[in-house]
Amino acid sequence: MQKASRRWKRGGDRIALVPTMGALHAGHLSLIRRAAQLAERVVVSVYVNPTQFDSPADLRGYPRRFREDAVLAKRAGADLLFQPPNLYAKDASTWVEETDRSRGRCGNRRPGHFRGVATVVAKLFNLVQPDVAVFGDKDHQQCEVIERMVRDLFLPVRIVRHPVVREKDGLPLSSRNLRLSQADRRRAGQWAVALRRAAAAGRGKAKARYRKLVKSIQGVRPEYLELVNGRLFAAAWIAGVRLIDHRPCGRSR
Repeated sequence: MQKASRRWKRGGDRIALVPTMGALHAGHLSLIRRAAQLAERVVVSVYVNPTQFDSPADLRGYPRRFREDAVLAKRAGADLLFQPPNLYAKDASTWVEETDRSRGRCGNRRPGHFRGVATVVAKLFNLVQPDVAVFGDKDHQQCEVIERMVRDLFLPVRIVRHPVVREKDGLPLSSRNLRLSQADRRRAGQWAVALRRAAAAGRGKAKARYRKLVKSIQGVRPEYLELVNGRLFAAAWIAGVRLIDHRPCGRSR
């Protein structure tokens, strides 16, 4: 991977990286198309990173479909699909840990998650040597962590956030959605609508509005709800699948 990147750079090409864990969907494809606008070469990485999972069952159940991913990535404009078999030595003992933006929200509920994210992204940056990396803003807190890591470690890569890509009912596109049954998928859409309506109620009423709306949806188990910098963040479980979303709050009414 490093040799390919050096060859491209010697030829004057810029490199854009789109890090993923595979099971590509329309949201990922929009990131790839955005990357193709920013650089001459686009690398899409597919690596299900074990260190950012806090549940072995969740890791085992994460969808893997490399052949389909290769076709979709190429159609969207990727020059190379990078699928490393393993990025950790058996005795790996070096980690990257961000300690400010990783607090609260998912950071409180998933100990070690953002350490795993920061570490694997730093490894991918070293391997691919991109000029720019494109991340989906669905994982808003993750973007904050990566931006802080890049700033603090003086990494020579520009981070570009791409807007959340949503289904018609407002549910953010996610590889985890593939694990939902039709009935649970409808519940997930109702949950996304509840969050949107709660945020629209304004900062002063958003949390109470959300709790009231979610109570009426069977099969949804809320995990957290936090208001950060005028944005309402939430996570919930539906049939063993963890979903996250966020919405900007309107003015208080």
